[in-house]
Amino acid sequence: MWCITKVFFIFMKYTDDINIFKLNKDFTAEIDITGTFGHIYHYPQRMNGCLFILCLRGECDITIHLSEHKIQKNDIVTILPETFVHVHRQSPDCRLYLAGFNKELLNGINFFNSTKNYLSALIDTPVTPLRPETSELFQDYFMLLIKMKHIEAKPNKDLLSSMLLTILHGVGNIHQNTNVTTRAFNRGEEIVKRLVQYIIKHYTQERSVAFYADLLHISPQHLSTTVNKITGKTVTDIIAKLVITDAEAKLKSTDLTIQEIAYSLNFPDISFFGKYFKRYTGMSPKQYRENVE
Repeated sequence: MWCITKVFFIFMKYTDDINIFKLNKDFTAEIDITGTFGHIYHYPQRMNGCLFILCLRGECDITIHLSEHKIQKNDIVTILPETFVHVHRQSPDCRLYLAGFNKELLNGINFFNSTKNYLSALIDTPVTPLRPETSELFQDYFMLLIKMKHIEAKPNKDLLSSMLLTILHGVGNIHQNTNVTTRAFNRGEEIVKRLVQYIIKHYTQERSVAFYADLLHISPQHLSTTVNKITGKTVTDIIAKLVITDAEAKLKSTDLTIQEIAYSLNFPDISFFGKYFKRYTGMSPKQYRENVE
């Protein structure tokens, strides 16, 4: 199902020490034993670093960018920078390890070059099931990071970079060695996949079906028919979901004015943005900012 979509944590006594929306520290790591992850991300937010989640037990229904996922025991989740995250449900018995790294650390390891062999797999398949013995190995990585966070006042950046690469390469190797993402796409599915990639890249500036059809070198009618057949939605639905998700995230997690948010999403004025937002959410941007907790 197509639908839209940083981080953390728990041990409630540590909550005030964590900037949920902006990962300004080099890294952070915790274990969620109270459901705080789901509470924090109960509305869409954009990740500004890289977040890893390892599920120890229970379930969590989450939207990552345009796709919904069910996280279960021994699943590891890789959420990349600029990705929208929205938690719909976290079961009462859910236990999660979480570890996040900021953009400075990602730049320090030359992130895109370091992950070039499996980056597309991480984007297409952010939730990766692990064998129990592999899950135990990753638990050791998370526990080391948690100890570093709570014991060392200023953890060594070289060690943090090494841990970041270890987790990334570990997940990447699983994709490469177990063929996690080798399912062949038919022509229609490939069109939808590429459409979503283009929408993610251009949605802040372009919302017309014709624009995306042109990028895909097909007619608007062909695109609309294909998308509806594969997803049950219209192209406009998919574009709007990402636009609205971005707007919701900015309304709840930034101090931008509604006018600034409207302009950032290429709306001609605040009135047009307000009507568009209300059409899909049932409330005005101002009401959403004031009433959604």
